[in-house]
Amino acid sequence: MEIDHVTHIFQCPRCRGILLWDQKKCSECKAPFRVEDGILDFVSYNTLSEQNRTQIELHKLLARDYQERYEPEYSKIYSRYWNRQFLSNMPEHPQSVLDNGCGTGELLKELLPHCNLPVGLDISKAMIKTAKDSIGEGKDIIWVVSPGESLPFADNIFDVICFRGALHHMSDEISALKEAYRVLKKNGLVMLSEPNDDSTLLRLPRKILNRRMARFGKDHKAFKSKKLLKSMEEIGFSIKYTKYFSFLSQPFCGMSDLIPLMKMLPFSRTIADLFVFVDEICSRLLIIKKQSFDLFVVAKKNFH
Repeated sequence: MEIDHVTHIFQCPRCRGILLWDQKKCSECKAPFRVEDGILDFVSYNTLSEQNRTQIELHKLLARDYQERYEPEYSKIYSRYWNRQFLSNMPEHPQSVLDNGCGTGELLKELLPHCNLPVGLDISKAMIKTAKDSIGEGKDIIWVVSPGESLPFADNIFDVICFRGALHHMSDEISALKEAYRVLKKNGLVMLSEPNDDSTLLRLPRKILNRRMARFGKDHKAFKSKKLLKSMEEIGFSIKYTKYFSFLSQPFCGMSDLIPLMKMLPFSRTIADLFVFVDEICSRLLIIKKQSFDLFVVAKKNFH
């Protein structure tokens, strides 16, 4: 999509000033931005938190790994299952959708037929480039490099904002949710799928991974449902739907680069389908549903 047609949706992420597109800077605070190979880059290292700078450097190394993670068929089965959580809750024919923290574009690929203005945003330019190359040229996607805590968009732009495993990577999730609220239209939806800290079975292994693996690290977060939902309500969202999501499919199919069991099993595609079937049953069982890997939430923007 030509950027010239959508310049009206953008504004300076620092001061909310008007952007001078011919000069590639803000009309008020003079903060610069870049447009390279169809990618709008609003990242300024001088204004980023330490965690955000760490995430940028980390994902320079992980972009290719993340793309390869979903190349096996059993991983694609999990990825499509994960995406269905978003697509099944999408309003009919939304005009504009922001994939906030789009990574390598696994969700964006499936969003394309469902909206007129898809926007893929990530703080990592390496991730954006990988997503852009994976999806291919000629697709009507606006590509933006920016932290989720300071979005370069005007108020009331998007019908839907998705966080597909992205919010926990951001240095300040409350600021990111407030920004999502700001740029959503009235009655717009935010959808998120994030690591579930209600699960007592996962707390110890998560702590071990955070200490021992660079791709996780001390900043890798998980969320307790009550605290997260309360924070969202305090911002102004009304919670429409929650689901404890993924028990077997994520660790074995979605993280096969870390847990390589599926690579060694015959009939791995059939096993992946079985895991998805079992996961759907587990998500409905009161006794065990809180032991899921992820929490999925749909919330609507209300005006105060």
